[in-house]
Amino acid sequence: MGLFHRAMSAGLNILGIPGMARSRALARAAGAFGFMLAAGCAAEAVDPASETSVGTVDGTDAVVAAVRGEGKVTLYVCGGASTYATMTRWFEGPADASGAFSLASRGWIASAEPGGDAGRLRTPDGAELAFHLRPASLDRAEGLYAAIDSGCRTGVVVLTPEGAEAPALQGTWCGAGDRYAQVTPIRSLHEIDRRGIEVRVEIDGARKDLLVTPLDRP
Repeated sequence: MGLFHRAMSAGLNILGIPGMARSRALARAAGAFGFMLAAGCAAEAVDPASETSVGTVDGTDAVVAAVRGEGKVTLYVCGGASTYATMTRWFEGPADASGAFSLASRGWIASAEPGGDAGRLRTPDGAELAFHLRPASLDRAEGLYAAIDSGCRTGVVVLTPEGAEAPALQGTWCGAGDRYAQVTPIRSLHEIDRRGIEVRVEIDGARKDLLVTPLDRP
């Protein structure tokens, strides 16, 4: 059986799955089919066994993205204009078969309920913030991107805000000594794709350009 027929068969088999589980299964099937179409020109193949989700943090200007696979998860919280220096951080660790996890990062704790679509961030002072995730639309270049620079991992989240027609990009550069700066895309967001995104950051009055690439494995 060819790749196309296997993808179509997988799509038919998941129609009977209820609720959010069906959404995730459909997203995986769509991602696999998109991978087959793009395999001839993509610079880096998407791991069909991984799941990428994007979302927001309630009551803040922060966004969040997660990559799951093989019992592990990487979660990235990216602060916005008012929180990039205080909320931005990476979480990494195990996730159980239900999608639930509890991860620590420098005094913060990120936890997700079974299904992995809703969770909470607990700050060092005990405050709790809810976050919500949904499957990333890979054909719109949504997802989690990263680049190592100055001994730290710059992160970028691409997602389409509710009601918007085009995706938005939010990212934070970090450096030694807890230095943070927001990144901006160099090209129009209509031109971005999952092979990589050129972004710019201004540090101490100097501009630096980086290429962030998809984080497709936790």
